[in-house]
Amino acid sequence: MTDHAEPWGTRIGVPESFTVSPPGTESELPGGEAWGSLVEAVRGFLDYLAGSLPDQERIVALTRQVEEWSARLRQHQVPEARQAFGHRVDLDGRGQVMAPAFVLTSRGQDSVEGTVTFGRYFLGGHGAVHGGAVALLFDEVLGRLSDTCGRPPGRTAGLTVNFRAVTQVDKSLTVRARFEEESGRKRYLVGEIWDGDVLCADARALFLGLRAGQD
Repeated sequence: MTDHAEPWGTRIGVPESFTVSPPGTESELPGGEAWGSLVEAVRGFLDYLAGSLPDQERIVALTRQVEEWSARLRQHQVPEARQAFGHRVDLDGRGQVMAPAFVLTSRGQDSVEGTVTFGRYFLGGHGAVHGGAVALLFDEVLGRLSDTCGRPPGRTAGLTVNFRAVTQVDKSLTVRARFEEESGRKRYLVGEIWDGDVLCADARALFLGLRAGQD
C-alpha cells in the first residue's frame, strides 16, 4: 500500500486515510505537538467519568470547571477544514475521542491490522463493549482503509456487523480490515475484531467514492 499521491498538506481535512506524516512536520499540523497529549488526557477523563460516582460537592465543582473550559474553547472555534479533531491522521485515532483509538501495527497492499482497547467510556453493560461502539470502530477503520492508495474520499453506504462473542472493555484486541472487492465507485471491505483466537465481531461495509466536487 502506498501513501496518497497528493502532498501531505492537502490531506489535512481528509480524515479517512492511513497517511504517515513526514519527519519534522508534527509542529506544523493542526494542534501542533501538544494536540495528541490533550486528546489522550480527554480520553482518560471520559473513562474515569464513566466509571466514577463522586459526591455532590465534587460533581458541582467539576461541572463548573467543565463549563469554564467550554467557554474558553468557544473563543477558539475554527472552520471544519482547519480543525485538528479527527484530522490528525498522524496520530492514533486521528486525534479525536468520538471513536476508540485504532493503533496501526501493519499495512498490506489492501489491508491493515492493528489494536484497539475500548475504555470504560464505551461500556454497554456487564463488562461488554456497547454494540454501537463496535460498529463505530468498524466504520472508522474500514472507512479509512477505503480512502487509501490515491482513491478519492468515500461515504459509508452500508455497514453490517455480526456480533460473534462478547467484546470486553479494557482489553487489547486485534483488528483486521481488508478490501474484498472494488468496482467503479463501489468499495466493499470486511473487518474483524479478535480477542486472542476468539472472533468477537465481523463486519462488511460498502463505501462509495465521491465524485469531483462532492464533499
